[in-house]
Amino acid sequence: MADAGIGTIQVLSIDGGGIRGIIPAAILSEIQKRLGKELWQTFDLIAGTSTGGIIALGLGTACNSGKPYTPDQLLKLYLQSGSTIFKKSWLTPLRELLAPKYSPDGLEYTLAKFFQATEFCTALTPLLISSYDLQRQQPFFFKSHLIAARPDYNWKVTDIARATSAAPTYFPPKHLTRGMDDYALVDGGVYVNNPAMAAYVEARLLYPDAARVIVVSVGTGDRQDGITYAQANKWGLLGWAKQIVPVLMDSVSEAVDFELTTLPECTYYRLQPLNLPLSAGPMDNVAPENLDALQSIAKNYVTAQSSLLDKISDELRPGRGSNMPGIGRSPVPPAATHT
Repeated sequence: MADAGIGTIQVLSIDGGGIRGIIPAAILSEIQKRLGKELWQTFDLIAGTSTGGIIALGLGTACNSGKPYTPDQLLKLYLQSGSTIFKKSWLTPLRELLAPKYSPDGLEYTLAKFFQATEFCTALTPLLISSYDLQRQQPFFFKSHLIAARPDYNWKVTDIARATSAAPTYFPPKHLTRGMDDYALVDGGVYVNNPAMAAYVEARLLYPDAARVIVVSVGTGDRQDGITYAQANKWGLLGWAKQIVPVLMDSVSEAVDFELTTLPECTYYRLQPLNLPLSAGPMDNVAPENLDALQSIAKNYVTAQSSLLDKISDELRPGRGSNMPGIGRSPVPPAATHT
């Protein structure tokens, strides 16, 4: 393993997974307690997709009366607002056949209450939040570190959070405009549900002189949702409609795990509870017993992985910018700016 001294930068990546965001919030709470400092002070870049994007924005912007939220406060967001975001009625099964399963009203109400009028330019460390533009059929990344050179890259945090969490079939896309540009944005989980590789690449662009990158990737739990040949053999459009999104999200996450473990200059820590029970798998299961179960899963994982969390915290303790002279709070954007 490379030395953790000069030339090291530290990256945090947080997966998507809906209400299962309870799990990374709880894991990050334990890491922050071990570090004794806030996570934006620890990481040179924080990335997130979907529910992980919401967590990243909460941890990395001045959205809480001029300061960020703590992981514990984010955990409370899920526990207190899950049923508002995923509000079900007797019409829900019929609705999802013809339209997105949920109205965006509950999600937008929660985001507005939580983030208020915060703007992306208040980011305390570089943030990378993923989405996907349906109109251009290409990835769309919100990058806080581009704002200094391109003020039009600033957005309301509520808009970013809504775009990154617009999971297909669950919520409608987020419509955003910027000058003459027009975007139809959906959940970035369709291509980077685990955004760790995207975060690694962005960190390389931001800090090209870094000799080593530590990537801490926090998942929302590995679901037990395997599909047998007999189940899928005769599926058509209707059969695949409910399965294609989780299949895409799971497959890209596992590919990222493999890719990052092969890079010699990258130290990759994957924090992912395995073998979630079937009831805990759905991203919209906000039943009280499932909220309790997700908290227990996270607590048990933290207990089982305590030594690993201690090791990670020891490596991260020097903090953001301490190992790379000159990178401080204002990294230089890549020359080729892009969304």
